[in-house]
Amino acid sequence: MAFETYKIYDTTSLSNGVINTYLFDYIDNIENAQIIISNKEENTDKPYILLENEELKLITKENIFTIPFSSENFQLMLLKLLSNAFNDEPFNLLYLLESKRKESAEFIKNLIVLFEVEDQKNSMSHSQRVAYYTKKFAKYIHKSENEIEFLYDLAMLHDVGRIGIEQLMLFSKTRIYDIEQWDLEHTNAGTIFLSNRKELWYAIDVVRHHHERWDGAGFPDKLKGEEIPYYARFIGIVDWFDLATHTATSEHFGILSPEEAIEYMEFNLGKIFDPVLGKSFIEFIKEFLSKEEFI
Repeated sequence: MAFETYKIYDTTSLSNGVINTYLFDYIDNIENAQIIISNKEENTDKPYILLENEELKLITKENIFTIPFSSENFQLMLLKLLSNAFNDEPFNLLYLLESKRKESAEFIKNLIVLFEVEDQKNSMSHSQRVAYYTKKFAKYIHKSENEIEFLYDLAMLHDVGRIGIEQLMLFSKTRIYDIEQWDLEHTNAGTIFLSNRKELWYAIDVVRHHHERWDGAGFPDKLKGEEIPYYARFIGIVDWFDLATHTATSEHFGILSPEEAIEYMEFNLGKIFDPVLGKSFIEFIKEFLSKEEFI
């Protein structure tokens, strides 16, 4: 399942900082746009906002509504356009949701850290380490600052479905029927959990699909290749490396050294791992280990 975003066409950049960036994708094709903002008259039957001669015009098939340009007037006009275009609370689609998203995400991330078992050596949990290496990797391949922070956020949330599972394994022996089976369920559990919080929907793709494999043999949906959402492939590679070097599983029977994990990844490029992203990560982690301490 892919998280569906709304499509916006904006030649003015007026919507930057106003539209909720996690609910909208900017596109170049006006025909597929659900929201249109332009600095020239467009040949379309869809309602749209036109910025022209320091005026804002809301143009529909029925009429044209004109007001002087100001940031406040633009937000009011955009709110009206959103109300017409979507069967949704229009304020949810504006930037007002961003503060709520950040507040909810920070609360959930704190819960994840609280419930995950820390490494005695560095006092970091699995999600903290994945977020740490994700940020380093994203910088290495020259992602923008905004995308780096977005990836860090996704990395912290990727295992939200595992909240409580480690404690269950440690302290509730009578309730465990199969430890690894419990772990396989965390992608579904995380999907259900996030689906109840609209401001966190942006993380669903990563939470659900970070254990898919390039060859289609992963879980939970057996996606393969580029069917797997890009950020899920990105976080999934870092997630696998951290698990392999800190956790014994039936996949590799014991905790691997970083060098053993790298060798395993090299052998499985195009099988388990995205061959392009995986190769870049291997190059990154080799360089990182040559300069910095492994955590």
